[in-house]
Amino acid sequence: MANVKSTAMPLRPNSKIGIAAVVLLGYVSICAVCLSVVDLNGSSFTSLRGSSSYLAISLLISVVLYGYVQLFWKRTKWVEGLSLSVVVPCGLFVLAFIQTYKGGWWFKSYGDGGALSTAINESKPFTRWLLGTTAMIDFYGLLNHFVVSISSQKFVPIASAAIMCASTVAIARHYGSKAFVIFPLTSPIWLAFSLGYDEYYPFVAGLFLLLALWIFSDEDFEVSNFLFVVAGLLPALYVGFVPLTLFVWMKLFSKATSFRGRLFGMSVSVLAYFIAIEIGWPAGHSNYLALLTDDMNLGDFGSHNYQGTSMSDKSPFYSMSSAFSSFHIRDLVFVGVFAGGIATIALAFLVGMNLRLRSVKFKYTPNELKRMVSLPLVFVSWNFLYMFFMIPKLGPKADIDLFFSSNLVFAIWAGILLERIFRIRKMGERAKATILGVMVSLNGPIAATLILYGFKS
Repeated sequence: MANVKSTAMPLRPNSKIGIAAVVLLGYVSICAVCLSVVDLNGSSFTSLRGSSSYLAISLLISVVLYGYVQLFWKRTKWVEGLSLSVVVPCGLFVLAFIQTYKGGWWFKSYGDGGALSTAINESKPFTRWLLGTTAMIDFYGLLNHFVVSISSQKFVPIASAAIMCASTVAIARHYGSKAFVIFPLTSPIWLAFSLGYDEYYPFVAGLFLLLALWIFSDEDFEVSNFLFVVAGLLPALYVGFVPLTLFVWMKLFSKATSFRGRLFGMSVSVLAYFIAIEIGWPAGHSNYLALLTDDMNLGDFGSHNYQGTSMSDKSPFYSMSSAFSSFHIRDLVFVGVFAGGIATIALAFLVGMNLRLRSVKFKYTPNELKRMVSLPLVFVSWNFLYMFFMIPKLGPKADIDLFFSSNLVFAIWAGILLERIFRIRKMGERAKATILGVMVSLNGPIAATLILYGFKS
């Protein structure tokens, strides 16, 4: 869409006081919402239990998050271009390592906790996570035979924290201090994944975020067989990445305009996928597909909370009537707030601000209308539909990590909208850092709830 020139209006003398009052009111409101669902006795540290301790911890996390954002604008002298913000992900890794080494359970994990370590311990790749579990089984074997003896129960959280730390550093270094990077990297679910999360998602979240940012990006790139191989490996890495493969294809097709080039690229992807299955599942494709169908938990079988809500017995999605029911809408709000954080909460406000600043026009020529239906828009729409219709078999609390991809995409989208406001208002770096820091600090109570305390049963 075309940029609309706008002159930034000067702030009135009492504007800062008004903004501070709004932020304080927002923070108090978030704390009130969190206190209504948080399990105050859920902390592993007995000294942190109780509402006063919870509020103190929330405030501490908010201060740390504010400082974290400021570090994105600070550069080290010993490594050119490296932001001091890497201190925080490295610090989270150290905390995760200490937790695991001491055998504690300081931070909360949700979903299929223990399933990954069991697969590694038994050397049995899991069909939904085929390529990832195969690689981890091999790496775990090499580690135990040649480096150090470690149990799979300790290996998983340490490895997941290491992967998240590396992903955060790599993404932050490549994209820098942009709101569409800072928002996902400070979302509650990303922070939870960074603290020794006992699940498979931390091992693929970084790749997803990197590809999602690439899909949103308008940077020039060259089509290569390597990118088509990556697209083909995605479903073998995690079966939930099948739609992501389609979006990577569409991004590549925008460059490879000839039919022959597209067909060849798709063939490379399909070949890469079948080779991955051959390597990871020696029993063969037919056996793999049969077991994959069972492991995907299609329909609402085995989920007593959602009996009769599935679209069909071969679908993991809600029926239309269930998707628009009041209980599901409440679940969506819950997941959006406690996994996505302030970026998801602020989306409606940011859209409204862009409309008010006229960065979105209402009159379009046919060519402009065609450009509106862009790949990023379709990508956002798909992630909304996924979050809206996918059944969380373990419930919205225990399965809150199931929607990490949608939460990250919404955070990117919120960041893009905020960056557009920055550009229209012609804000300086200092103002951007302050606004972003204040917004991200509102995640403090949410992160404390999700990561340290958990939810009431």
